[in-house]
Amino acid sequence: MKISTILFFCLLMTACMQTKSFHRTNGWYYVTSQTTDSLSQTPFLTVMDFDSLRLETDAFGHSVITGVFLQDKLPIWREATTKSVGKYIAFVFNDTVITAPQVNSPIESGCFQISNPHGYDLERIFRELQKKYSYDKRHINK
Repeated sequence: MKISTILFFCLLMTACMQTKSFHRTNGWYYVTSQTTDSLSQTPFLTVMDFDSLRLETDAFGHSVITGVFLQDKLPIWREATTKSVGKYIAFVFNDTVITAPQVNSPIESGCFQISNPHGYDLERIFRELQKKYSYDKRHINK
């Protein structure tokens, strides 16, 4: 009886000590240190701020997602990329860092590109983004 009671309390304590998994909103984050696993708590822009997305092929024949932010979000993108010159920013999708490019200069245009350095299926990600957020429809109705 005592052993079963002790085991019960050990299991109970273990369950109580489990950490909650942290969900991140899909979008662009500041990388707060030199490693890509240290992100700001909230994104500076989310996928809801995208105006349009396209699936394209880069010069090496690899799929990339290119996009443009909504007009009213351009100042946020410009400020974020200016603040991040020489540092990294990260695009998170479904709680995974898909890409974390180093910013070499401020990006004034509001354009971005999501590349595939880690072998993620960008075609699937693109389809999921299109399906979930309907960028084409929003863009056409303007």
